[in-house]
Order: sequence, then structure tokens, then C-alpha cells
Amino acid sequence: MKECEHIISDIKKWPIAQFYQNRSPKVEQLSSGLTDYLINDHSEAQLLEMINQTVYLEKLRVRSNALKVDPPNEISYWKKLESELSKDQLSDDQSAIIKDKIRRISNRYAEEIVGDFRPKTFAFARKALTRLFGAIYNPFFAHDKRAFWGGIEAVLDKFRIIGPLDHIRELFNKGSVLILPTHSSNLDSILVGYGIETLTGLPAFSYGAGLNLYDYELMAYYMSRLGAYKVDRRKKNSIYAQAIRQFSTLSIQQNLNSIFFPGGTRSRNGEIETKVKLGLLSTLLEAQNEFYLRSYNKKIIIVPLVISYHFVLEASSLIEQHLKKTGKQNYLSTKKESKTSFKAFRFINRLLKKESNVTLSFGAPIDVFGHQLDRNGQSLKDDRIIDIKEYFQNNGTVSIDKQRNHVYTRNLGNELVKSYYRENVVLTSQLITFVTFRLFCKRYIDIDMFNLVNLPLDFFELDKSAVIRQIENVLNRLKEMELLGKVKLSPEFRDMSTEEMINDGLKNLNVFHFKKPLYLKDNKFKSQNIKVLYFYANRLSGYQLDSYIINYTKAQSLKMEPAIA
Repeated sequence: MKECEHIISDIKKWPIAQFYQNRSPKVEQLSSGLTDYLINDHSEAQLLEMINQTVYLEKLRVRSNALKVDPPNEISYWKKLESELSKDQLSDDQSAIIKDKIRRISNRYAEEIVGDFRPKTFAFARKALTRLFGAIYNPFFAHDKRAFWGGIEAVLDKFRIIGPLDHIRELFNKGSVLILPTHSSNLDSILVGYGIETLTGLPAFSYGAGLNLYDYELMAYYMSRLGAYKVDRRKKNSIYAQAIRQFSTLSIQQNLNSIFFPGGTRSRNGEIETKVKLGLLSTLLEAQNEFYLRSYNKKIIIVPLVISYHFVLEASSLIEQHLKKTGKQNYLSTKKESKTSFKAFRFINRLLKKESNVTLSFGAPIDVFGHQLDRNGQSLKDDRIIDIKEYFQNNGTVSIDKQRNHVYTRNLGNELVKSYYRENVVLTSQLITFVTFRLFCKRYIDIDMFNLVNLPLDFFELDKSAVIRQIENVLNRLKEMELLGKVKLSPEFRDMSTEEMINDGLKNLNVFHFKKPLYLKDNKFKSQNIKVLYFYANRLSGYQLDSYIINYTKAQSLKMEPAIA
């Protein structure tokens, strides 16, 4: 890949720089907008209940899950608010007091959420990220023997960008562009932001960053100046949830192009999102509705994006969380691995000497109803240009109908999920993990998943020749699906033999894992970490491929006879 020329050369003229030219008014707009919404749309009894719920949950959060980034007066603030409310309830002017509490909470959340953007900091961070991704995705001295980390050309070679980039670039000035990616890793936001700005020529996008990332001072310094807005997933109260939605709507209406993850959080089990959170997604419908209400002829332009990794840094912890949550008492969790200097050295050694890449697969731009957009930003249905303003009308007049928009939001969520499966690029590592783990499942079909992943490692031993036959069966089906536009395959499947493809998948899969999820020894597939193998195998769940894996008998295929002690 080559660095792409920016469609707007002056950083100070980027939408994100314009939006954050003065941060204070944005905080005030969010605070007042949230306050007005809460007061105008809820009764006093409802507001009082929301305040009490917020105070209770915030006190609980601070006591059970505090972060260094939390304000030093966090617990005292909520205690004081609770005390004041208890006394004030006896006052004659309860209405004014409740509204004052709503304003104070709204302002506190607004101050926390709204980010900032500094062009000079962005330029410096861009160079730093080039070095970081050079370390992660480049082999040691692979491209330039004089450069320890590798230059930008070496880094860009590790990004694969697929999709209608010219189309997306042409639509940038036709409305507010929202990139909606799948979510696998904490690296996603930074990596996608870097890839978009460097390889597509689009200006930098805003994105939500977990507040936990701000616990690290260096990270907090840069994140606070690169257009990220804070998202605290510990906060479970309704006022905070609405504050995030209000900021999303505000930013869209003011042409701030954003990246947000419809799945809400990282995929704990390794699957592509099968469901999306409707809360934030509804802000897209609300913003488009508001545009037409104000007679603005602007489009919300949605670009689905599927991120494909050979490895996920947090795979081990993510799958452990998934198994604990879904298995509950049926799952026996394992102890965390101890950290040693030797393991750290081994990790860094692999980091610098192995190759891997990341694929960003962009879908066709769509409107808030899932209709594809032509190059002029016009919505298409059955190859006809349609006016989506009519979807927001009652008796010929644009109106706000929350129930109607909720239905539209659910439909958009369904369209996004379909798009993710179509745009997903299958990697060599994903195919071999899927086939081997499914064969393992078929071998022990009477054992539930929570016990299966905890079986002794010598139970996982698959004959290479049998696995190759199954890989070829599944690959043939995937090729048929690709012709039907139901999935995409990485170039390796066209350029490599089955043997080469297996070697490529194993090489990439084991880059970061001390305990290899899958490896070959004596013509047998084995595993040092069945749980992590399960995580990667789940990537191809949802494509109905199991029937293409034949369930051989012990004697015909697996040739293993371990005895359960």
C-alpha cells in the first residue's frame, strides 16, 4: 500500500479540527442539550428516580471499580449530591432543586466526554504510531536494514485495504461520514484511525475511547488531544447513556466524522458481530431526521468496516471472559499465567522477528436505511433513486416519531450485520483454526464446550492428511460463497497451495502467543491452548460451514485413543 494524498491538505481545515477549534462551547452544548432533553421528556418523578439511580450506581462504581483517571473528589461529589437531595426533598421548591441536580450531573458528564484535537499533537502522534505499528507488524530489519523499526512504507505494506475507497472519498463532502467497524481489540480505534487517515486520504475521524485507557498518563495525554471522546463503560445509569447518545447526535449534526463500534464492545468469543447496540445506532436516525426537520439536504453516510487480524492481542483474556459469562457454574476457569522477565523477552523477540498484517475491508456506503448510495450521495433502491426524506414524513410533513425511528434503527442494525458477513475477508489462519477446532468438537460430540476447552492437551491431536481434506472441502464452499458475494477470501487462497496456505496460517497465528493455539508436529495438528484456538475458530461461525466437515471415525481420521483419567 502507498500513502494516499489527503482530500483536504490543511489539517486546520479538517472537520475534526473545525469542530474542536474551541472546546468549551461543545461542552456547554452537550450539557445544555442533555439537560433540556431530560427535563422536557420526563416527569419530576421520573427525574428524581433517575437521579437516585445515578447516585447509587456511581457510588457503587467508585467503591468497586475505581480508576486513577477518576476525579479525586468522585466519591465525595456523589455523597454530597445524595445528602443535598435528601434534605432538599423537604423543600417547597422541589421542582427547581431536581432540575438543578440534573444540570449539575449533565455538566459533569459533558466535561468528561467531550474530547479535543490539536493539529501539532496529531502530526507528532502520527510519527509515533508509525513506529508502534512498525514494531507490531514488521519483521526485524525486513525492509530497511538501517532502520530498527522500519519506515512508513514498511508499515503500510502490512495494511490491506479493500473496498470502494474512491467512492467513499467522493462522498466525503456530501454529508457526515460515519465508519462503523467490527470490534476485536483495544488496538482497533487507533489502528483504524491511522489506516484511514494514512491510506484513504480522508481527514482524521473522531472515535470513542474507553476511559480505562486514560489511566496511563502518556496515553491520556495524546488521546485527549487527538479528537477521541471518552466512553466510561463502568457507568450504567440512564443519564450517562443518554449523554453519550446526545454527544453522538451533536457531533453528527455538526459534521464531525466519527468512528464508532455498533457492537458496543470487543467480541469476547471471536465471532463477527451478530447483534449491534441500538442506542448509539439510533443517533444516526435521529440526526438524519433532524436534518430534514431543519430543511438541511444532508446525508448521514454510513460505511461498514470489517477488521481482520491473524492474531488478537487480548484473545486469551477475551475468551476467558466469554466462557465465564456463558458457562457460569458449568465452566471451570483457569489461573492467570504468571508474568516473568523471560516471557516478556520472548514476547518482544517474536514481536520483532515475525511478519503479519491487518485487513480493513470497507463496505459500500449506505444511508440510514441500508440503501446503497451512488457517487452523488443519492439513495438507491432496486437501482432507482429514492428520496429517503419520505420515510420521516407523516401526511407529507417531516416529523419526529420515536417508535417509527426505533423500527428503522433495528432494520439498520440487521443490514449492518449482513454487511459485516459479506465484507469479511477470510484469512488463512481463520480457516485452519475453524476446521481443526470443529473436527475436535465432532470427535468429542458428547462433551459440552465448557468441559471440551479444559480437556488435557494430549486429547487434541488431529491427523494432518485428514485435516487437509476437510480444509479443502470448506475452502471450496467458501469460494462458491465468494462468487455469490457472501464473503471475501484473502489473496493467499488463490496464490498458495493447501500446504503453503496451512504454513502461512500457522506462522501468522502464532506470532504473539506464548502457548501456540495450533501447530504441526510429526504430521499431527496439536494445540498448547485450546481456549484460544476456540476463539479464533469462531471467526467463521455464522456461515453454516459445519456440514462441509465430515465427521470421520476414530480409526479413519483422528487415530487417537487418549483415556480420561
